[in-house]
Amino acid sequence: MPLEFIYNKIKNTLRKIDMKLERAKYGYIDKLPKNISYFEGGLYDAIYEASCKWPHNIALEYFDTQITYKELIKKINKVAAALKALGAEKGDRITVCMPNTPEAIYMLYAINEIGAVANMVHPLSSEKEIEDYLNQASSKIMLCVDISYPKVEAIIKNTELEQVVVVSPTRSMDFIVRVIYKITKGRKNHIKKSQHVITWDQFLFKASRFVGNPHARVNSEDDAIIMYSGGTTGKPKGIVLSNLNFNAQALGAKYLVPELFKTEYSFMAFLPNFHAFGFGCCIHMPLYFGARAFLIPQFNPKKFKKYITKYKVSILVGVPTVFDYLTKIKFKKDALKNIKFVVSGGDMISMSTKERINDFLKAHGSKAIIENGYGLTEASGGFIFSPRSVAEEPDVIGFPIPDNDVIIMDLDTKKEAKLGNDGEILVSGLSVMKGYLNKPKETEAAFITVGKKKYLRTGDIGYIDKRGLVHFRSRLKRMIISNGYNIYPANIEEVTLKCKLVNSCAAVGREDKLRGEKVVVFIVLNPEASERTAKKELGQIYKKYLAKYEIPRELRFISELPKTKLAKVDFKALEQL
Repeated sequence: MPLEFIYNKIKNTLRKIDMKLERAKYGYIDKLPKNISYFEGGLYDAIYEASCKWPHNIALEYFDTQITYKELIKKINKVAAALKALGAEKGDRITVCMPNTPEAIYMLYAINEIGAVANMVHPLSSEKEIEDYLNQASSKIMLCVDISYPKVEAIIKNTELEQVVVVSPTRSMDFIVRVIYKITKGRKNHIKKSQHVITWDQFLFKASRFVGNPHARVNSEDDAIIMYSGGTTGKPKGIVLSNLNFNAQALGAKYLVPELFKTEYSFMAFLPNFHAFGFGCCIHMPLYFGARAFLIPQFNPKKFKKYITKYKVSILVGVPTVFDYLTKIKFKKDALKNIKFVVSGGDMISMSTKERINDFLKAHGSKAIIENGYGLTEASGGFIFSPRSVAEEPDVIGFPIPDNDVIIMDLDTKKEAKLGNDGEILVSGLSVMKGYLNKPKETEAAFITVGKKKYLRTGDIGYIDKRGLVHFRSRLKRMIISNGYNIYPANIEEVTLKCKLVNSCAAVGREDKLRGEKVVVFIVLNPEASERTAKKELGQIYKKYLAKYEIPRELRFISELPKTKLAKVDFKALEQL
């Protein structure tokens, strides 16, 4: 047995003991250390350190392909050398337009290794959106999935792109899968190879032409990633996030919810890498702690059952619609026993839905319950998490992770609200973005000074209780004002779901000459339910649980709720119906 293996085995064992001691010491919010020492380097440096501690652990799993931490670093280093051979320099903004594949992860961390900035773009974006994202970042190099290349080809002349690397999502799959993909979907993707367009293999070959060490010295405060806002209030903005934003999020989450982080755990990464919650919590967080990230390039409901059972997933991190779908799958009695934790974020989840999911997990062998994560891209995707002890309380989203100061601002006085009073949730600290790319005025408008401190405005309404727990009420832009009363759509939706005939719903405000706004609820009924019966039952439920001014003035029955690209309810689309 090699001495290196024995040495690493001892080192890993000692590390596990150390982690257990830390968990025992810092398992609760009132026992958090006063001064946490955060990682000083970049994102690559953080996972490189993890690879030194756990070299033989599986870092990435991509269907039947497994990559250890030692292999991961080697592959990232090769990609970094290839980037340098293409002329990439520290500070360059290199675009990644990829689903969750190993190549996307290699590229993302290689970009960080050379001191460049990863410009993350949704592969399903339109031609004009991709053009805009490339130009906002002045990007000259791009990694693109083959199915998105035709859109890139159509707009490349309008950008500064000098080199496009194209790769298939099957590149790291076995030979048979690659052949089937080539015959079915791949044959539609005609790549016009030129000096400006190369394949992944051609790109990797260039690594041999680079002589030297591609690694650049990176500081924690340096720009690391650019991600784009949803554009619900106009043109999407590039959000500049630092190395410290994601490294501090990972370490802070460990102190707040320590039971999540065991090296033997596998995180299912179906939330995309171009989404802050997806990258931060499903990819960087497990890699930071020596765990495994199981990459899924595209969420497929029909294969969800196979993913969970075959690959023995330990931790599910996703949006409510995914977990709701989980309850509609037929599993054997103990099929979910490997699931240790379920974290929901990206959208609010009602108590009735949460209870239904929790009951389903328990009935199929899992001891997990839905725990909440809360955040926004401007705050690295997640800065509030709920420990298990409070996860089942109504509207609780949890405690802020260490070194993030969360307060509630009174909407009228613009001062800090009293405990228990509603207002806008504000945050200041290590999770907060550096700013919007090339938009100083928009950056300034995103912040507000309360007292003597500058805070990021979340645009969400909530309150803080005596324990320091943050509670969510509604999106500020979704808050409905009728006859001078503040009405929270989340509360209307919660009450609507008390009707067993209702499958899902969403409440919005509509202009009303008499009241200012009226409450309209869009409802998807269960297959066997009738609209007439549902209206009658809902009328009784609303009368019992809602104040008179909160009762919806209009019920609209539709076949399904419109969703955004990230599987959230598209309230903007509902407002147009």
